[in-house]
Amino acid sequence: MCIRNKFIPALILLLFLNNLAFALHPRDETPTDKSVWAKIDKANFKLEEDEVIKIFIEAEGRASLNTNHCGVAFVVVYKNGSTNYDGVFLRGPINIENTDTLIFEPLEKNWTKWKLYILIHAEKEKIGLSKEELKNISSFELWIRAYADEMEEFWNQSYVDLTKVVVEEMEEFYGMEGNQNVEEKGNEWLFIAIIAIVAIAIIGIIYKLR
Repeated sequence: MCIRNKFIPALILLLFLNNLAFALHPRDETPTDKSVWAKIDKANFKLEEDEVIKIFIEAEGRASLNTNHCGVAFVVVYKNGSTNYDGVFLRGPINIENTDTLIFEPLEKNWTKWKLYILIHAEKEKIGLSKEELKNISSFELWIRAYADEMEEFWNQSYVDLTKVVVEEMEEFYGMEGNQNVEEKGNEWLFIAIIAIVAIAIIGIIYKLR
């Protein structure tokens, strides 16, 4: 499955961003079973440039022995407090390997250790979204949820904030000096656009699999 041909055009994206005032957030949902848990031990975001830009997201973590399965969500947080979250966690295990890759599965027979690997190819012109269209994005979070049952009634969750990692990668990728912020270099829109592209791609995968 190729995701790069399924990006939402800039106009649709703008409408998408403007209609999120009442979106929820995972932290607003109360875990129903604290005996089950999942943690993200490490997570990374990386960019590489060839004929296209390659976006990598990798994460590893642990979950309790009584975990039936895990879910993952990518949450974009906006400056007005709203998010892109619609209550959906991508359910594992899943393994899609094509032009773009999404692997989210346990490393053993159970979820006591798990991994997440995502590779998305983004055409350079696809990140040409204006700062004005996307300036209300403030952060990017990776959430993990452990479910104790097949029906997903009993669960617990945790998350990591990847914003700092993304900023550092953007500074290195675009040769930006550490003592100059993204706004001063006039490239804040690049940082925002990359976050938006990743979020849109993952949202596209989630809807494709529903």
